[in-house]
Amino acid sequence: MAAGRKQIHLEMQGGKGNRQRIWEAIRANAQGFSAYVVARHANCHDETVRSYLQALINGKYVEVLSGGQFETQELRLIKDVGAEAPSITRKGKPITAGKGTEAMWRTLRILGEVDADELAQQASVVVSTARWTARSYLKWLHRAGYVQEVSKGKPGRLARYRLVPGKYTGPRPPMIQRIGQVFDPNLGAVVYSQSAEVDQ
Repeated sequence: MAAGRKQIHLEMQGGKGNRQRIWEAIRANAQGFSAYVVARHANCHDETVRSYLQALINGKYVEVLSGGQFETQELRLIKDVGAEAPSITRKGKPITAGKGTEAMWRTLRILGEVDADELAQQASVVVSTARWTARSYLKWLHRAGYVQEVSKGKPGRLARYRLVPGKYTGPRPPMIQRIGQVFDPNLGAVVYSQSAEVDQ
């Protein structure tokens, strides 16, 4: 996790992260805006807005129209890639981290029922995904109630899982956090916590 970045569930408001709110504010004022306007519209700290705007400038999503100091610069959106905020580094390069999880979540929605090998294979079309990564993701989704185990694993055969009807909450994949919980960015909520299970 980058220094200064909060855990995703701590920086979400109403199911949206800081970058998503900033991006929406930019799109709403596409023809001309300042960092100040974006910060107020997105309800984000000035430094957070400055950091993401710089990444968008570096990635050639946004251009500077006028002004020398960042605070007074007039900016314009020149590459609108849709509703989802670009996932980029400070240098404007695409972030590949998390792409595998997105691909696995999308595969689950499309296929409905998979084992870890099938899930890893389909996700690898987007970004190389190992079997153990897919198996771990399925186990966490099972704990959180997103998938049900259709058949148990046996020697020589992997367990199969099916997406529970009504549990596709949106396009953004539920995230497994290091502290032992599942956070769903579509809902803006922690949907499963190991510590809560232990406390019961």
